[in-house]
Amino acid sequence: MQSIFLVALILAVLSGINGQLAGGFSDLKPAEYTKTAWKSVPQINSKINGDTLLVPVKVVKAQVQVVAGTNTVLEVLVSESTCSKGVAATQVNADKCKLKSGGKRALYKVSIWEKSWENFEQITAEKIRDVAANEKI
Repeated sequence: MQSIFLVALILAVLSGINGQLAGGFSDLKPAEYTKTAWKSVPQINSKINGDTLLVPVKVVKAQVQVVAGTNTVLEVLVSESTCSKGVAATQVNADKCKLKSGGKRALYKVSIWEKSWENFEQITAEKIRDVAANEKI
């Protein structure tokens, strides 16, 4: 009886989101994470030269991992916008920062690690590659 309980307890502990093992990545619906991608605008733009901001256009891939919090990993297509780098982060959104016609585009990997019980959030962004204006993603 105790061994059945122990096995059940171990399985419960190892279970994560959607029945995945704890620590493994689970795929998510990318379209549902566009708003989340906007959190990465400061990190993406801190690494580029230029006068205008790169902003999210589309989330291409979304995954979540549960380990000491939630690690959300996104592949985000970004494009040059009409907003200047001097705009306050609280003012940067899709309504105010329209896409610049013919602006440069790139694909970024964005990681958002959150521990809500500690009021902790860490966002990192790493450029994967440039994306040509006529390239479909």
